[in-house]
Amino acid sequence: MASPDLESPDSNLPPPRPTTPPVRRGFLRILAVLMVITALAYGVPYMIDRVGYAYEAGRSRAASEALAKLDDAGVLNRVSSLFRMATKVITPAVVNIRSVSAVPPKNIELGSGVVIDRVNGYIVTNEHVVHNAEQILVRLGQSASLEGTLVGIDEATDLAVIKVKGPLGIQQAEWGDSAKMEVGDWVLAIGNPFTLDRTVTAGIVSATGRTLVGGAGAYYEDYLQTDAAINPGNSGGPLINLQGQVVGINTAIINPREGQGIGLAISSEIAQKVVKQIIKNGKVIRAYLGVIPEPLSPALAKDSGLADDQEGVFVGAVRAGSPAAKAGIEAGDIVVEVDGKVVTDPKSLRTRTFILPIGSTVPVGYYRNGKKQTAQVMIAAMPEPVAAARRSLGFQITEAPAPAGGLYVSEVDPESPAAEAGLQRGMRIISVGRATVRNRAEFEAAMIRFDPIQGIPLGILGEGNRVQFLTLSTTGIPRP
Repeated sequence: MASPDLESPDSNLPPPRPTTPPVRRGFLRILAVLMVITALAYGVPYMIDRVGYAYEAGRSRAASEALAKLDDAGVLNRVSSLFRMATKVITPAVVNIRSVSAVPPKNIELGSGVVIDRVNGYIVTNEHVVHNAEQILVRLGQSASLEGTLVGIDEATDLAVIKVKGPLGIQQAEWGDSAKMEVGDWVLAIGNPFTLDRTVTAGIVSATGRTLVGGAGAYYEDYLQTDAAINPGNSGGPLINLQGQVVGINTAIINPREGQGIGLAISSEIAQKVVKQIIKNGKVIRAYLGVIPEPLSPALAKDSGLADDQEGVFVGAVRAGSPAAKAGIEAGDIVVEVDGKVVTDPKSLRTRTFILPIGSTVPVGYYRNGKKQTAQVMIAAMPEPVAAARRSLGFQITEAPAPAGGLYVSEVDPESPAAEAGLQRGMRIISVGRATVRNRAEFEAAMIRFDPIQGIPLGILGEGNRVQFLTLSTTGIPRP
């Protein structure tokens, strides 16, 4: 029997190693995949974040260096100097106004104003600042208060002119052109908010040609909207451009509890012409076309042969013998321009029309049967509202006895314009337009300022002391 050969070459080979079982190989693959996923999930965002941070840090350093260079060159100081110089131009002309109501309980109203004629002592403010005032006190800076007299008011635009004994040894304001203001332009608001004398706030023009929604605003509206802070006490103060010129009269805040940064100023284009008439006539004589305007709906535009997004004013009716009738404008026409300026709704049509000079002839662009035409209209003065027309609204009022007081609707004709507008017996009337009314005399004085054909806005006190505006009109809109 042969013995094993211990010297065989195969005896020098290393012992065989165990092979990795298939299950372990699969586990290693899964582990590798998980590591890759982890790297993608955490590593890549981290790297992106670091790269983004480095990018922003670089931009910040670059901006800081650029600002340092501008500061070295004096540019930043020159930018600030624009605000300082504009403020210095207008501040001496800004006044504090305190008015005491003649109607019990004799409320005190605080507001602002701006001197527009230092020689004759004329000052512009809001009508609601001096509404029913029996005493008006005007304070110029830190000087003693002067007695002011009311020259005239125009409730439809919420403007008033008061006069103090002149000449005044102060700077008077200069009017600017609000039509040249564009969204994004810098403006400053100056006034006396919360009795803080001559406070200056800065902002931009947020919008132009604004109107208030709901009928609670002035009857003729062309507001500049701004985010320059406007607060109670700013009413009647100026909104100025960086040349120190008045481009608006601050007048309203939209929903001050919620809509912060939304203030409105009456455009200087409107204010300047109203103020001139008040100083000259003691009141405003309005121009009119004599059309009954209606919003142009897409359906009306399409039915008239125009694109459904066409802007303009649908002519519901034309008063006989009016300037529009004499110029050949008819019911069913669509007015798009007055004196070269675009009109988009009934309010813009009224606003663009009433500032036109009486007796002037202006072009009015309109569409008829899908074709654009132009009529030359000779502008006439708006007729005074007729008392009979106001009575035809179809409701009666009564005064509640003291101490509660107030005006209430006592009777409504079910077939009247008042009923059609939603007025009901027992409703409390607290205002006509902007004017607060507490008795019959105030009610009548406020009603006469509105045209009952074009609409009279009544403020009704509803549940939760919320004010609802109902617009009453004596004339419906006949369809052609």
